[in-house]
Amino acid sequence: MTLNPTRTDDVSQVPDRRSAEPGTGGTGHEPWFARLARFSATHRRAVIVVWLIATIAAAPLAVTLTGALSGAGWEAQGSVSAEVRDEIREDFPELGAEAAIVVVDQDAPFSSDPTALASVVRDLDGAPGAASVLDPLSQAPEAGLISPDGTTAMIPVTLDAAEDADLPESAGELIDHVDGLTVPEGVTVEVTGEWPVWSDFNATNEEALHKAELLSAIPTILLLLVAFGSAIAAGLPLMLALAGIAVGFASLHLLGTEMPLSVWSMNFSMMIGLAVGIDYSLFIVSRYREEREDGHDAVDAIANTLTTAGKAVFLSAMAVVLSLAAVFVVPVMVFRSMALGMILSVTAVAVAALTLLPAVLVSLGDRVLVAGADDDPDRRAEGRWARWTGLALSHPGRTLAAGAALLLLVAAPALGMRLGMPGATVVDEGRSSRDGYELLSEAFGPGAVGPLFVTVPVAQAPEVIDIASGDPNVLDARAVAEPAASGRTVVRVTPATAVDDGETSEMVARLRSEVGEAVPDASVGGPAAQNYDLTEVLTGRAPLAIGMIMVVAFMMLLIVFRSITIAISSILMNLLSVGAAFGFATVVFQYGIGAGLIGIEHQGFVDAWAPLFFFALLFGLSMDYQLFLLAAIRERYEATGDTQQAIREGIARTGRPITNAALIMIVVFVAFGVTGPIPPTELGLTLALAVLLDATVVRMMLVPSLMGILGESNWWLPEWLERILPKVQFSH
Repeated sequence: MTLNPTRTDDVSQVPDRRSAEPGTGGTGHEPWFARLARFSATHRRAVIVVWLIATIAAAPLAVTLTGALSGAGWEAQGSVSAEVRDEIREDFPELGAEAAIVVVDQDAPFSSDPTALASVVRDLDGAPGAASVLDPLSQAPEAGLISPDGTTAMIPVTLDAAEDADLPESAGELIDHVDGLTVPEGVTVEVTGEWPVWSDFNATNEEALHKAELLSAIPTILLLLVAFGSAIAAGLPLMLALAGIAVGFASLHLLGTEMPLSVWSMNFSMMIGLAVGIDYSLFIVSRYREEREDGHDAVDAIANTLTTAGKAVFLSAMAVVLSLAAVFVVPVMVFRSMALGMILSVTAVAVAALTLLPAVLVSLGDRVLVAGADDDPDRRAEGRWARWTGLALSHPGRTLAAGAALLLLVAAPALGMRLGMPGATVVDEGRSSRDGYELLSEAFGPGAVGPLFVTVPVAQAPEVIDIASGDPNVLDARAVAEPAASGRTVVRVTPATAVDDGETSEMVARLRSEVGEAVPDASVGGPAAQNYDLTEVLTGRAPLAIGMIMVVAFMMLLIVFRSITIAISSILMNLLSVGAAFGFATVVFQYGIGAGLIGIEHQGFVDAWAPLFFFALLFGLSMDYQLFLLAAIRERYEATGDTQQAIREGIARTGRPITNAALIMIVVFVAFGVTGPIPPTELGLTLALAVLLDATVVRMMLVPSLMGILGESNWWLPEWLERILPKVQFSH
């Protein structure tokens, strides 16, 4: 918003910014965004009806999306562990390497009282989700299915599933069946293993999604009322998000019928769709009100709005989409699914913001406006933002140093970041898979739940056993399968540490090296190796993806603002805010400082997917605010030719909308974070902090001070580049 020049808020710093008289729009060669706005405004009924039909048609697909998604996909495609899994499935199905483990624990040894164990085995025969059951009482002691003290037994249950996508669902059916069993006092029965863990995790995740919706609803509505100043205007972001998320979910559902997609894509696409929907609405409605208060009629006002704020929204959405698209270089279905879900949501919300929102705004007429210019909260806030910007510009060196020092201080812990992949402890206590894991760990040792499986020619199996037995982190190594027609067998290696322990990862690396050198035809796989391979591919591909994101961001900023200085400085500021977010994640989730306050157990590491995913999301969201702010500054620079004045006016105009958008986005991210298991909590809270720092330290301190120091150098561009770059204007 601009300041009214007749008021005394800060007239000297923010002069009148009207750029056109009412009614002058629609003549000559209008920009494309203005033509789109006029089309939506003049055909508003048709546009609204089309979106209404699309939303209603999408609703059934959106609400049944879970059924089209998979709980599987957590493996590095083409890795050694994936090859071992395929080999065991093909040649050693009787091994039950991926079997669910029904854990029976009782006070007395089974040798003196096997009744309860025998009863559970009988009840599991033909149980929902179970294809076959192995009776531990019928196995030799060396099979290792009964604990050394004789009071805890493992019952391997092969799950009844045609493909990976069905395994978590089958595990869930088995968990429900076991929960319904009646057992004697002193006997505990739980279900654990890889697929039961994912079944429980997915169920927890879905519950968290609904809790987050409820938790964020009231604060979001209240903040929207404060931000927009009227109930009608406050409903626009929710309308936009609802329409965009419904269409995005429906698109995801249709794609899920043709390819495997992870259930994780639901949480993240809803979170990001709601967040950007609110952002885009605030930016467009705030600018539309400015144009109306400057005397333009509804159609001209919306045309001017889309030429400026609408163009920034389009570029912001493109930045988020391109950043997320870089995640596709990682050959892991879950991450590609999450990126795809968010891309679909952001795209649908952006299209709605540029078509549906203009039609609705023009249809509402004056009802979306505040009672008078002096009552407009955006207009009243401009003086405060202008004064703050003036202060930053008057002491640019100190302001820049203070802001950069704060971000570097928060970012410093990231230098000690350790990466890993979670195990069963990612599920809350009280869930069957977590409680069963604790029982097994106590009775058999933490490594028994996630052993290694080495496929090897039969003649060389003893050599593999000798090598594994000599490793300091190995408790047991033995051949556990009859030779297959291929002439190969399987050696099971039981670690002394849990699957998500750093010692286990180091052990996998040692065995891969030593076994590979001595027995080239041997392959090391199993749950621990899957975690190791997943971490390796994520950290290995991260530099490529991050490089792609930065190159795309640089090119976009260069083309949009026609300035090498702006492109480089914006990327450096984004890197500072992303680094600070990494530092926060390291402190809370690796070192556990403050973890108790949010009700989680710290893992001792940051999830291996975090650096890449955080970078893609945070860079995209940082570009969201950066583009909106710089577009306003560039618009004023094109109108005045004065960089200092453009900085003051641009920040004054965008300060309140960006702050309100950030507050609401923080509420959404925190709600999605505190209601779920550790991975969504890690993402939600880290994003919330990053947005907070981005909307305060970066936008209030770094941007004005650095641009103030650079002055006219902000717009530096070599002449040869000036001639070949397309021109993007933000004035109207």
